[in-house]
Amino acid sequence: MYKKFTELFFRRDFYAIPNLILKMKITCVLLFVVLLQIQAKSVAQKVNLSVKDASLSTVISKIKQQTDYDFIYNNETVEGAKPITVNAKNLDLKSMLDRCFKEQPFEYEVINKVIVLTRKKQRPSEIEILMPGIIVPAQKVSGTVKDAATGETLIGVSIGVEGTTTGTNTDNNGNFSLTVPSAASVLVFSYLGYETQKVTVNDQATLDIKLVKAENKLSDVVVVGYGTRAKGAITGAISTVKSDVFESRPENNVFDALQGAVPGVTITRKSGQPGNQGYNLQVRGYSSINGNVPLVLIDGIPGDFGTLNPNDISEISVLKDAAAAIYGARAADGVIIVTTKKGKKGAPVVQYSANVGLKTPAYLKKMMNTLQFAHFLSDGLVNAGVPGFPQSVFDNIQNNAAPDLTKGWNYGLPSYPSFYGYTDWNKVIYKNSIQQLHNISVSGGGDNNNYLISAGYNRDNGSFNYGVNYSDRYNLRLNYDIRPFKNLSVETRTSLEKTETKDPTMIGNALPNVVRQFPYAPVYNQVGEFYGYQGYENPAQSLSEGGEHTFDFSRINTNFKADYHVIDGLTLTGQAAIRLDFSDDNAITKTFTRYNYVGAVQDIRNTPNSATYKNSQTNYRLYQVYADYNKQFGSDHKINLTVGTSLEQTNDKGQSVTGYNFPGNQIFTLNLADKTSAAFINYTGNLSDETLNSYFGRFSYSYKEKLIIDVTGPADGSSKFSPDKRWSSLFPSVALAYNLSSENFIKKLDFFDQLKIRASWGKMGNQDITSLGLFDYIPLITVPTLNPNNNNNPYIYPLGSPNVSVPGAAANPASANRTWETIENKNIGLDVQILRSRLTFSFDYFNKTNNDMLVNIAVPATYGGTAPTSNQGKLATKGFETTINWKDHINDFRYSIAVQLSDNTNKLVALANTDSYSEGKNQFRQGYPINSYFGYVYDGIIKTQAQLDNYKKLQGVPAHVAIGDVMYKDVDGDGKLTEFGDKSKGLNGDMVYLGNANPRYTYSSNINLGYKQFDLSIFIQGVGKRNIQYGGPLATPNAFFWPTLAYYYNKTYSAANPNAQYPRYLPGSVGFDDVRGYDYHTSSLTMQNDAYLRFKVITLSYTLPASVINAVKIKSARIYFSGQDLFTISKGTLGGNYDPEDGNMDESTYPFNKVYSLGLDIKF
Repeated sequence: MYKKFTELFFRRDFYAIPNLILKMKITCVLLFVVLLQIQAKSVAQKVNLSVKDASLSTVISKIKQQTDYDFIYNNETVEGAKPITVNAKNLDLKSMLDRCFKEQPFEYEVINKVIVLTRKKQRPSEIEILMPGIIVPAQKVSGTVKDAATGETLIGVSIGVEGTTTGTNTDNNGNFSLTVPSAASVLVFSYLGYETQKVTVNDQATLDIKLVKAENKLSDVVVVGYGTRAKGAITGAISTVKSDVFESRPENNVFDALQGAVPGVTITRKSGQPGNQGYNLQVRGYSSINGNVPLVLIDGIPGDFGTLNPNDISEISVLKDAAAAIYGARAADGVIIVTTKKGKKGAPVVQYSANVGLKTPAYLKKMMNTLQFAHFLSDGLVNAGVPGFPQSVFDNIQNNAAPDLTKGWNYGLPSYPSFYGYTDWNKVIYKNSIQQLHNISVSGGGDNNNYLISAGYNRDNGSFNYGVNYSDRYNLRLNYDIRPFKNLSVETRTSLEKTETKDPTMIGNALPNVVRQFPYAPVYNQVGEFYGYQGYENPAQSLSEGGEHTFDFSRINTNFKADYHVIDGLTLTGQAAIRLDFSDDNAITKTFTRYNYVGAVQDIRNTPNSATYKNSQTNYRLYQVYADYNKQFGSDHKINLTVGTSLEQTNDKGQSVTGYNFPGNQIFTLNLADKTSAAFINYTGNLSDETLNSYFGRFSYSYKEKLIIDVTGPADGSSKFSPDKRWSSLFPSVALAYNLSSENFIKKLDFFDQLKIRASWGKMGNQDITSLGLFDYIPLITVPTLNPNNNNNPYIYPLGSPNVSVPGAAANPASANRTWETIENKNIGLDVQILRSRLTFSFDYFNKTNNDMLVNIAVPATYGGTAPTSNQGKLATKGFETTINWKDHINDFRYSIAVQLSDNTNKLVALANTDSYSEGKNQFRQGYPINSYFGYVYDGIIKTQAQLDNYKKLQGVPAHVAIGDVMYKDVDGDGKLTEFGDKSKGLNGDMVYLGNANPRYTYSSNINLGYKQFDLSIFIQGVGKRNIQYGGPLATPNAFFWPTLAYYYNKTYSAANPNAQYPRYLPGSVGFDDVRGYDYHTSSLTMQNDAYLRFKVITLSYTLPASVINAVKIKSARIYFSGQDLFTISKGTLGGNYDPEDGNMDESTYPFNKVYSLGLDIKF
């Protein structure tokens, strides 16, 4: 692997990295190597503290800021803690702790650099009180305490004998030993972040205790904009995903791992092609018609999920409402904050994980076999009044007769040879394949530093039997944190990411031809060459001989962050980052010869051959500085103030060159391309620069941690707008949270662990608009490209001179008045925890409106140019999200279930009089949701002459409509079958709204069961409603004379099948073209509900017991079997021929896969 990484990451094109970046990398590595050897020494540390009636958390925070010590305790331990008043300077740590914790209901113990707080025991045992003279027989108990999920030992766990003063803590190896009064003694195990566990000793001398993590505690820390906050103090709609979610789903990319994990986040994919799945990510639906991509921050730096290694992720926070407002212009579609893993204090820990999976193509389109196709065609001929096939055709097919090369039996294709065999083209083209994923990391740290080094490799093989088809991803990461001085901490994050994807150049031609091939057509002719005929390409030959496409992408991220604690409560943070992206996109198209069945040349494809070489480079730089100030007034009031500024600069450049007519199909260097004509070498290039400057501020106030208010106000300047429109006005937001569970009248109920209501309102600007050009605010002149070899070129005007005159056209007028889109966001939410936080519930309702959406203004039809844009559009979106979680355990049996449901709808309120619409799917139509369908209302199939005569009274019904064809309703009752009425008045005629293609009622459920070393995880995901009309000619049985889905066999009308679901079939080349199209207009007949329920991931794992792994010095080991996309329940897939997740599925889609995998996680 080392050789591959060095070859890939130190290629010649990387030498173009600026010297500054090279120096930064070298400095970072050298700094890491040197500081890794530093062993922190314990020294006497002095503490200054002056507080009055301060809370325990405030005192602990101040001590932590001045020392290298951490605290461990749980809520039960510090319950009833008294306010602390102390005024002392230059005291050693122990003396300060003695003063602060005097007369508190707990005591402390220092273990290495950790201060462990434990509950003071209130009284001796009952037997000691009642019979003080009696000597109670003692019993010694020892054991180990571990994490129930990971098997890791836990340090500093508090262990007490219930009802006595006896207690201890686990040591650095998680071991403990203590003497208990009797076998009836009950040991209480408590640890911060874990459920308290009680165990009766009985006659056990050794105990193996496994503590279960306590989820959703109010003290959990959540990453928010420019900082962190306790979960109980969150005011906005924020969802978090921990690393264990990714660990339970062995996915090779973040999109698949995150799908269904966060309410309100919708992730769909368009293809199963390795490296080109076409993922779409939305947070709370649409915010604009001009792009809806959320801002993804990886350790504070904008990025994306495309090349990120899921194994490197520690936590993801999704900011969905005004909580995202502090990020200003890039937060309109939500913000996703990714925090990568880092090392922990202790000896180096080595982790290795491997996963190998078998991929099997799913949802392949099952076409009619040769015999079915012959009967189907024959019945279609009869429907058209033409004699069907003679019986001899069916006999020859059943007997697999030898080909008749003199004529064809397929009506409409008389020049084709007669083949009577059957070729399953799915089996010819597709195969099972292997994917594999490997990750290794080394982490550790000392008192003042920690480190993590990780490497990952993913190979995803494609499903083709022919051609090269795979995608590789390589990841390297170095995360290093150091505290060189007491008040200064520094973080460095450096990562290298690379992907390499290869596939056949003609994949776009081959995929539809897999299903367009006649079932009787052979793969090879009688002399062993690929068989081809007329205009139909053999997909096996296209994939094998048509050329190769390669896409290479490399990314370097370097991120430095420093926090300086200026005074008590005030921290200054500076951050600088550079991201360099390099891509090479090369496509070779080769000529190849197609042969008929006897081996004669039929034609030569791809003439001339060609080679296209594209490369691009992006240089992104971020500089930001901000100050964070925290202050507590007495024991009731806290404030937080964050102010800062950031500067982002992006430089893009790229070029493309295409050469044609190379000699042969072996060498495609551009110097060998035909240079005799300018038409045979094409060059293009681009260069762009963008800048975004932001100022931001947030003020937070907390009263007794009961009432929390956040006020945010960013302002941004973007180079995408004209100079006088670049700076936005202040985009304000306000968020409020009220912890009702802190009120005495709620506490008296003794029912709620948390009861909190939240509300937020805010405005956010949007400048991430896909339709924005760099200089749209300036009139642009378009100059056409000349082709001297084209005698009909209208741009050549000799005018008595041999010189060529090149005209220019003002095709892009200025959009001078356009400015920021403004999205108004409203949210109200409820958080509930009950039954010792085992049951949690949250609900959010939101409403967001884009009041200044950029749209093209209305222009006359004779205008001829691109219409300028203006902020005259309006889009409204509303919806809800809810989550219910239950987690508990019964002795060694652990179980949890999480259920999520979310929905959103949108409406295009205004489109600046540019409304246009037609039959089928309309991406934009005023007054309706985005991606709305319009069509006829299906009224059944004509079965009698009386029905036919009555229906033909309608004007607009095709002349050839007959029994077996469909009827549509005359919705407006005007006696005509019309597509639309007066569009200027918004009249639909007989067209009606049939729904939209946006996913509705997205849901998921995560079920986890565990018993001792065994764990079973079941993840279910689905959509409750989605209206789809499948595209492409194969989605209906009337596709001229092409092959047809087996789903339609025996489902179309005929005299023998009068109650069929679909109208009569009419093959091509027999006339009736008006009826073939008429029967399959967009209508309530052709629409499908793509609702589905999918068992997304099922994982069964076994964690090896300590008795097995300790002998070989392994800390933990886990093996598992996993299945992904195993089966789906859906009625809207035309008999399983389409994957319901892809809303635009047609015959050109690369198939998705089911995956069966084995995995290993091991830690040394």
